[in-house]
Amino acid sequence: MKGETICWYCETPLNMLNTVKLMDGKKTCVDCHTIIKKDLGLNLLNSKKIALEEINNRYAEMGRDLESEFDAFRAKKEDIKNTGVYMKVNVDIVSGSAPAAVSGRTTIMQLNDNRLVLNPKNPEFYYLLSTDFNGPTYKTVFDSHTSGGSTTDSETDTVKKGKSGRVAAGAVLGTVLLPGVGTVVGAYAGSKGKEKKKKKGLKKTKHDSKTSETTQEIEVKSLAKVNLLRISDNRRITLTINADTKDYNNLLSLQTYDPGETPSEPLAAAPKEISEPAKPMQSVVAELKELKELVDMGILTQEEFDAKKKELLNL
Repeated sequence: MKGETICWYCETPLNMLNTVKLMDGKKTCVDCHTIIKKDLGLNLLNSKKIALEEINNRYAEMGRDLESEFDAFRAKKEDIKNTGVYMKVNVDIVSGSAPAAVSGRTTIMQLNDNRLVLNPKNPEFYYLLSTDFNGPTYKTVFDSHTSGGSTTDSETDTVKKGKSGRVAAGAVLGTVLLPGVGTVVGAYAGSKGKEKKKKKGLKKTKHDSKTSETTQEIEVKSLAKVNLLRISDNRRITLTINADTKDYNNLLSLQTYDPGETPSEPLAAAPKEISEPAKPMQSVVAELKELKELVDMGILTQEEFDAKKKELLNL
C-alpha cells in the first residue's frame, strides 16, 4: 500500500534497508527522502521530524508540486522500461555536470530509440550530438633491476690442547715432598702438553652484479567532450570527462543524433478512389436496351447482364 509497503512518492517497494518513516507514519524510500532533504535544506536531525503534509506545503511555497513531479518521474521510468536499453557506457565526469544534475562516475544509458539517460534515479532525456577527444597521452615509466654481487666469508678458530692440570699438580707435589724433583717433574709434565693451532682462514665467493633497465610507455587519462541536446528544452550541454582510448571507443559506440535531420513523416493514407461521374439516365437506359438484346441473342448471359446493370445504376 502507498506510504506503507511502497514509497509514497516514487512507489518503489520498501524494505528494511531503504525505508524512512516520517512523523505521520508515512514512509518514503531513502532516495526520495534524500532529494526532499536537499531541496528543503533539512539536516539529519529534523529530516525525519516532518510530516507528509508539511513537505508538500513547503514545496508549494517554492512554487513546486511534488506529487506532480513524481508522477512525471514515474512516467519517465515506465518510458525507459518500455523502450528498452540499447547499451551502457561508464564515464567519469570532470566538469559541465551542473545542468545535467549529475557528476563524478556515472553511467550513460542509451535507449533503443537513441535517447540518452544520464541518471536513472532522476531521469532526463538527451540526444548525443557529437564527441571529441584530445587524443591519447602517454607517460614514460623506468624500471631498474640489479642481480648478482653476493659474497660468502668463512673463518676457523684456533684450538689449544695440553695437560695444564697435570703440570700444576706435579709442581705442587714436587715442592712439598721432594725438593728439586718437583721442578724436573713439572718441566717434564709441561713438555707433554701439546698446542694445536688451526690457522684462521677467509673464504670469499664473488659474483658479478648486473643491472638492467627497461622503459615503458603507458597511456594515462586525458580529456574528452560529450555534446548533448536536452530534449525537454532543446538546450545544448557539454560534459568534459576523463578518458583514454578505450573509454573514447566506448563513447563512439553510442548513436549520434543530427538535429538538422527532419524526423520521418508517417505514411499518408492512400487517397480514396474517385468514382467516375454518373452517366445521364437516358444513356443508361439506352445501354441497358442494347445489353438486353445481346442477352436475347445469346451473346451475354443473364448473370453478366445483371452485373452490368448494377454497375450502371450504381447499385
